[in-house]
Amino acid sequence: MLKLIMVLLWMILLVFLLCAEAENVTKVRGELGTNVTLTCSNQTSDRYWYMEIHSQFRACIGRSFSSADSTYYSPGFESKFSILGNKLVIKNYTAEDCRLYFCGIKRRGSIHFVETFHLLLDASNSNLLKDCIMTQFILMISVSVAAVIILIMGGVLVLLCSRKNKSSKQVEEPSAHIYENAETLWAIQGKVIQPYRARHH
Repeated sequence: MLKLIMVLLWMILLVFLLCAEAENVTKVRGELGTNVTLTCSNQTSDRYWYMEIHSQFRACIGRSFSSADSTYYSPGFESKFSILGNKLVIKNYTAEDCRLYFCGIKRRGSIHFVETFHLLLDASNSNLLKDCIMTQFILMISVSVAAVIILIMGGVLVLLCSRKNKSSKQVEEPSAHIYENAETLWAIQGKVIQPYRARHH
């Protein structure tokens, strides 16, 4: 019974922490193709920047030791991000960069997130993105319909060709039978002609 109560208390605490983290999210909007800057309010010299790859799965972008000294945890991150003191700069902002970013500090050997940023598209960019998605959707439907029409036409042509071949084979079969049995035909003609000659004699 005591274990069950402890589990329930732990679940309630976890839900409370998740809700508290969700409430402290700072929404930041940016324009496509520009650089977007996220500023961490924590003034410690040692900061960690994370981004959410998938639900509850976070990858470390890099770490700043001072205003000029920083390190990146992946070679590709340095071309996409720039860590300057308490700031994270996202270069050449794209729709794929719309995600959660976290500023964290290290306490007793573990990372504690002190601030969360939700990067969003600007209103004009979001409308443009919707238009692009709708255009791609219409294009996909058009291509699918065209493919179905081509398949139907191809099936009809194959069916017509197969019927034509069958009918031509049926026409050719009797003549082939006659040519194959030419000797029998000559024998039949001889039997018919001989009685005819006998009557005239």
